[in-house]
Amino acid sequence: MRRTLVTLASGTATVLLMLTLAGYAGQLGPVLEVTANFRLHLAVLAGVLGLVLGLAGRRRGAGLALLATLIAVAGLGPVLGPAERPGAQNSDGGRPLTLLYANLRAANPEPAALAAMLLAADADILITSETTRAVAEGAGGLAAGYPYRLVHGGESEALRTAIWSKFPLGDGVLYLNNTVAPTAAAAIAELGGGVRLGLVGAHFSRPFERLHRTQVAALGPMAARLGRPLIVAGDFNAAPWSWLVARAAEVTGTEVLGGYRVTWKGRYRTPLGPLPEPWGHQIDQILLSAGIGVVSVETLDLPGSDHRGLFVRLRIPAP
Repeated sequence: MRRTLVTLASGTATVLLMLTLAGYAGQLGPVLEVTANFRLHLAVLAGVLGLVLGLAGRRRGAGLALLATLIAVAGLGPVLGPAERPGAQNSDGGRPLTLLYANLRAANPEPAALAAMLLAADADILITSETTRAVAEGAGGLAAGYPYRLVHGGESEALRTAIWSKFPLGDGVLYLNNTVAPTAAAAIAELGGGVRLGLVGAHFSRPFERLHRTQVAALGPMAARLGRPLIVAGDFNAAPWSWLVARAAEVTGTEVLGGYRVTWKGRYRTPLGPLPEPWGHQIDQILLSAGIGVVSVETLDLPGSDHRGLFVRLRIPAP
């Protein structure tokens, strides 16, 4: 029995190596793209398997597994870098700002608790996706705490991606047709003292829906209209090292926030029940233009949502 298990583990090491290599061709199709998005998970699995095979004396299998780990780690990009960066926090003109991005979940069963939590977080700028009227409106809704907002005003219950601000918003545009552009909100926040901040909130389609190539291309014109400094925040349905996030950074002239933190809880359904949260992922991203300083980053629990919020403390450069 033990020999059978060890042999099976050796074969698994080969499979993990093949999957890791295949992920580097992620841009070629949705299956490979999904594989690439789980590169960190593959690295952890291969690393553990390599240690087990090494202890069992299976050098070849251990070598393959550890090789898969090294190849996967080499492609993690921004995850290996620090989240904090000096930017404007070391300059005299840097203006402190807090920003929270949150995918609220369209079918959220706890809208009142969620709205109360978001208001208690008291971010200067709040960007929300899968926003609903139950969270946005009413006596305890987000509208009560944010005098300036860019939000879909139609009859639908789904308000999509929205920007909520304690500062005046100008040049606001909502992009609501997800077949030609992201479900996105774009505006310029007037922070005072001549400091202006471009904001884009986006929600990308999943890889198998095949709309994200058009969506990421649309970010370029948005960013050009908003100028600098610029923040792009959203649910990318893609990992921070993915080609999609790299392309978004390229067309907007930004950099993705460093480090790794689980923002999607990853409760995959299986015949034995949902997998635990360690199988979650970071698919919500914040991209920043040069000069914006990052003081700290944390995740916040969102009542009723399958995502966690990204709360960042920033320093915005003066003009």
